[in-house]
Amino acid sequence: MERHDPQMGVEESGAEPIPSEDIAEMEITEPTLTWLELSRPQQPIPIGEEDRVLNSRFNEQHDVWEVLLVAMPTEEEDDD
Repeated sequence: MERHDPQMGVEESGAEPIPSEDIAEMEITEPTLTWLELSRPQQPIPIGEEDRVLNSRFNEQHDVWEVLLVAMPTEEEDDD
């Protein structure tokens, strides 16, 4: 089920945000819109050069920052 969050201005699915540590391990093959959960916002997030943070909000219930991220696929260089 999707819902519209008027504060964020985006449609969001019912999926829970993923921990920020997991984004580095994901294999991104196409542009991916996802929520990241930051329990330690003072530490850097491992994102790619083409990735973009679209918005963020503090989730008081879980005491974490949630970041809306567009993760872009990395281009593999060809050694031919």
